[in-house]
Amino acid sequence: DLELLLIDASYGFELETFEFINILQVHGFPRVIGVLTHLDSFKENKQLRKVKKTMKHRFWAELYDGAKLFYLSGLQYGRYHRLEIQNLARFIAVQKAPILSW
Repeated sequence: DLELLLIDASYGFELETFEFINILQVHGFPRVIGVLTHLDSFKENKQLRKVKKTMKHRFWAELYDGAKLFYLSGLQYGRYHRLEIQNLARFIAVQKAPILSW
């Protein structure tokens, strides 16, 4: 009942991403967390801030204002940074699970 949507920030949103979000909304799957990856491909800090801001606002426009979006800066020795993954895992762990009625 939770969807993690990984988005490659170096490419941005692709058509398949919007189609997938649409399918989720049609089937009543409102709990979506976005995860931006490949942020290490931006060399300038100004360009990185601009990309983060535009991607966040576009993500909010597609889902809802305030939708949670995490940032993974990049791989280091074949793994993502421990603190970034720990923050994402902590956020998922403390969320309250809704009661499902069949």
